[in-house]
Amino acid sequence: MNTENKILIIFLVTFLISLFVISTNFLKFKFGLEIAGGTILYYNADISKMDEKEVESNLQAIKDLIERRINYLGISEIKVTYSRNGRITVEIPHIKDPELAKKTIGETPILEFRVPLENGTTTFVNSPLTGKYLKNANVELHPQTGLPVVTLEFDAEGAKIFSELTEKYLGKPIAIYLDNQPISTPVVREKITTGRAIIEGNFDLKQAKDLANKLKQGALPVALELVGSNVVNPILGEEILKNGIFGGILGILLVMIFMLLFYKSQGLIADIALLFYIAFNLFLYKLFGIHLSISGIVGFILSVGMAVDANILIAERILEEKKILPIKNAIINGFSRAWTSIRDSNISTIISCLLMYLITTSFVKGFALTLGLGVLISMLTAVYFTKIITLKFIK
Repeated sequence: MNTENKILIIFLVTFLISLFVISTNFLKFKFGLEIAGGTILYYNADISKMDEKEVESNLQAIKDLIERRINYLGISEIKVTYSRNGRITVEIPHIKDPELAKKTIGETPILEFRVPLENGTTTFVNSPLTGKYLKNANVELHPQTGLPVVTLEFDAEGAKIFSELTEKYLGKPIAIYLDNQPISTPVVREKITTGRAIIEGNFDLKQAKDLANKLKQGALPVALELVGSNVVNPILGEEILKNGIFGGILGILLVMIFMLLFYKSQGLIADIALLFYIAFNLFLYKLFGIHLSISGIVGFILSVGMAVDANILIAERILEEKKILPIKNAIINGFSRAWTSIRDSNISTIISCLLMYLITTSFVKGFALTLGLGVLISMLTAVYFTKIITLKFIK
C-alpha cells in the first residue's frame, strides 16, 4: 500500500470517528453563557483605602483570583470584568448551581497582617502585607501544643515585606486578621527571612484544613460585597443556537453548490474536503470541551469560508495550468503555486487569532480560538487531502 492510500485511510477513519462522536452523546458540546444560560454576579470591591496606583493592580488580582476559583469548579469560558470604581462583573456559563459559585467566591478569606500603632499595642492598622502575596498554605501540628495550625508561605515579594515588618516590629505583636476578625496576635521574637508565618486560632483539624484550602486557592486582597445577581434564561439561548445552526447549514450548502457549479469535479472534491473539515472541527470541539459562544460559532463559520477560499485558489490555478500543461502536471503546478498564497494568508490569520486570544476578553477569545483552530485544520484538508484525491481520481 502506497503512502497516498495510507493517508486516505487515515482521513477516512478520522472522518468516521468524528461522525460517531458528533452524532452520539459520547461527548457533549459545551456552550457559552448566551446560549446555555448561566449566572451573572455583580460585586463591589472595597477600594476606599487604596491610592490610585494600587487600585488597578488589586482589581486585576481579584479578577485573576475569581477566574482561578471558578475554574476550580470545572467551569471555563467565564468572563470577569471590572471598572476603576470597584465594580466587578462575573459571567458564568452553563453552571447548574449558581449558589455554589456565589458561596465559593464570597467565602474567599480576606487575609491581612496588621501592625501596632507607635503609641501602643492595642490598636492595629493595616500593613503592606496581605493575602495577595500568599504562595502556599498547609496544615501542621504545633510542636508545643499539638494543636493544628496553618502555616503560610509568601512569594518573594511577600517574604521581603514580612522580613521588613518583623525587623521593624521586633518584640511587638503583629496581628493576623481573617475577614476583619483577629485570629492570632503573635509577638515577633526575631527577624523572619524565610517568608513563613503561622496562624493559630484554636482550630480543630477540619477547620484548619478548610482554612488552608481556601487560602491556597487565593486570598482576596480586599473585601468583596455581592450587590446583585442575574440568571440568564437558556430558552433564549436555544433559540439563538437554532438560528445559528440553520444559518450555518444554509451558508455551507450554498458554498458547496457554488463550488460544484463553477468548478465541476474539482468543486466536488473541495466539497468532500469541506465535509471532512467540518466533521473534524466539531469532533475537536467535543473532545477538548471547547465552549461555543456566539462569537465562537461565528469564528467557525468564518473559518469554513476561508477553507473554501483555499480550494478556490487551487482550482483557479489548476484551470490556468491546464491551458498549457497535461492534466497531471497542471494539478501538481496548481497546488504548488497556490500554496504560497494559502500559506501566507493563513499564517497572518493565525497570528491575528493568537494575539486576540492572548490579550482580549473571553468573548473575543472564543472567536479567536475557533477561527485559529479552523484555519490550521483547513490547511490539512484543503491542501493535502484535496491534492491526494485530485491526483488519484482526476485524469
